[in-house]
Amino acid sequence: MTMKAWLFLAFKDLSKRKRETLMVILAITIGVVGPLFTTALNNGMQDAFVGNTINVYTGHMQIQPNTGDTEIAKSESVLSKVTGITGIVGAAPRVNGGVDIESRTEKIGIVMFGIKPSLEEKASTLATTIDHGEFLDDKDKNELLIGTSLSEIMKVDVGDKVLIHYQNKEPVEFRIKGVISTGTFDLDRYAIIGTYDTVKELIGKKEASNIIIRLENPDESLKYKLIIQKETTLPNVKTWQELSAGMAGMIETFGVISSMTSGVSVFVAAIAISLIIYTTVKNKIREIGVLKAIGARGEMIMRIYLAEAVFIGVVGTSLGTIIGLFLIHGMQQNPLVMTPEYGMKLIIMPRISLDSIIAADISILLTCIIGGIYPAIIAARTNIIKAIWGG
Repeated sequence: MTMKAWLFLAFKDLSKRKRETLMVILAITIGVVGPLFTTALNNGMQDAFVGNTINVYTGHMQIQPNTGDTEIAKSESVLSKVTGITGIVGAAPRVNGGVDIESRTEKIGIVMFGIKPSLEEKASTLATTIDHGEFLDDKDKNELLIGTSLSEIMKVDVGDKVLIHYQNKEPVEFRIKGVISTGTFDLDRYAIIGTYDTVKELIGKKEASNIIIRLENPDESLKYKLIIQKETTLPNVKTWQELSAGMAGMIETFGVISSMTSGVSVFVAAIAISLIIYTTVKNKIREIGVLKAIGARGEMIMRIYLAEAVFIGVVGTSLGTIIGLFLIHGMQQNPLVMTPEYGMKLIIMPRISLDSIIAADISILLTCIIGGIYPAIIAARTNIIKAIWGG
């Protein structure tokens, strides 16, 4: 029997069982959509919770003061050495201290950060988080950035003036230049940002509190940790993995849930394809016997039913991939916006890589083939006499 002949028999058999075939294809489609969508959503949550923090707050790497110190000694020299290392996109010093911010109606204790705006544009994505107003300029003096959440609590907006109190010093008046929405509690709710020299003068610091670093390849953070420690002779260098360990644990939990969903989907697909082909074999024992009687070998019979499994798997996987990507694209156009506190916004944009799509499709397709092997073997081993007389 030629390939054309057994493929014809396979498709003819499937066409006679349209309802069962469509139900299995639907099960496989759902089995593909599930892993694709949960993986994309998990990636989006990781970007929202961990990615935002790394991009605007901690950096890919961070140089911190030695144990017991509050400042990095000779921070300008350290910064110069770091920026000269190949593979580092940018580095920026930051200074911080606890202050009170006072508006007409509210007074709250928060952290005040001092930054160098021109360096931040390379070391972080802070400049891209302006909700309204403007980003800071290196020449600014008594200008502030304030988070969306804190601005609502303080009942202030761009152009308003606030007083900044530091210990027993006379309060200093600042004007709000921009409102930022970073998607992090640290900056949207619990901090304000001024220029580096202004904040240093206000809180009485001479050196940077830390230096944040952005890498070309964030996955090489461990490698660059050793390089930076060697170049600067400073031991307290942290990677983004170390700085975001708590959030990474939360994302890992989401990842486990995503993996479990994928596992269930694969299991359902295997059961569905196996049951439909097994039922077909049982209901067509006599037909199988007749095929064998006219010369079809067991190998050819097995090919017929494996072809059915492959066809169903390819159609179900293709439909599932198309529908899954359509849903992901739709959510990318209309991302999920969470507002956990006051004006703070977390934008969850699903994201999936080509590798993840291929992995999901191959696993489901292999499952379909494996699920069809057992009933195909049963069909191939069917005894001719028993099949014809007992079918």
